[in-house]
Amino acid sequence: MNALDEYRVAARKRDVPEHLLDRALRLARPRLELRSMDDSDAPVVGQYGGHPQLPPDVEWSGFPAFIASVDCAAVPVGDLDIPLPEDGHLLFFANNSEPSYVPGPTKEGRVVYVPAGTATTERVPCEEDASYTFESYPLRGRLDRFMPDTNNDTADQETVRLIHPYLQDYLDETMNGELTLGGYSSVIHHDPAPWPVTDDEAFILLAHADYEFVDTPLNCAASWLIHPRDLAEGNFENVQLDIQAYM
Repeated sequence: MNALDEYRVAARKRDVPEHLLDRALRLARPRLELRSMDDSDAPVVGQYGGHPQLPPDVEWSGFPAFIASVDCAAVPVGDLDIPLPEDGHLLFFANNSEPSYVPGPTKEGRVVYVPAGTATTERVPCEEDASYTFESYPLRGRLDRFMPDTNNDTADQETVRLIHPYLQDYLDETMNGELTLGGYSSVIHHDPAPWPVTDDEAFILLAHADYEFVDTPLNCAASWLIHPRDLAEGNFENVQLDIQAYM
């Protein structure tokens, strides 16, 4: 079953009225999960951890840490509802040292877009930053449509409010992959990217990753955020990172 079929089954077991279920399912958004999935025949669309391939003019010492890269040509970008580049690579970097106590988006991460055909070299972190490198393995992609969490700030709060009493004990077992593209934000303490956007200064979710901090026994929910106009123009210079720590 796909994610929406699983949601339907869970809803019907909890006697959600069909008219409310149909109304709620209209909130579903496409999301691409990138996972190791060694036993899957899903296509390889990226790399987790290891050493990034970067153009000579991009400076990087090893921190913020390299989280993952995505081959846009291997991603069904047309099936997402955010306009990703059709080719080239997106490389995601983030603070994995310790939690940020600055609420909201920060500059503790970055996204580097490498257009197709650009000359790159493998970068090795300096000795001081080597401990922030994650184990490297290929990522395979799974595209599906997912419902918002009941804590997401969606425009249709009325539907979320009505369906919440039925599904408050329902756990979405699909969870996030090592990296996800698009979809709704993961809410730990707050929703970093309410959907849909309401003005030009609002952020949308570009990607999300969960990982362990290196220097403290906490986990991190990291969300890379971008303004819609920048994404439409292929400009990733102003991407910001929202970090939410949890046990």
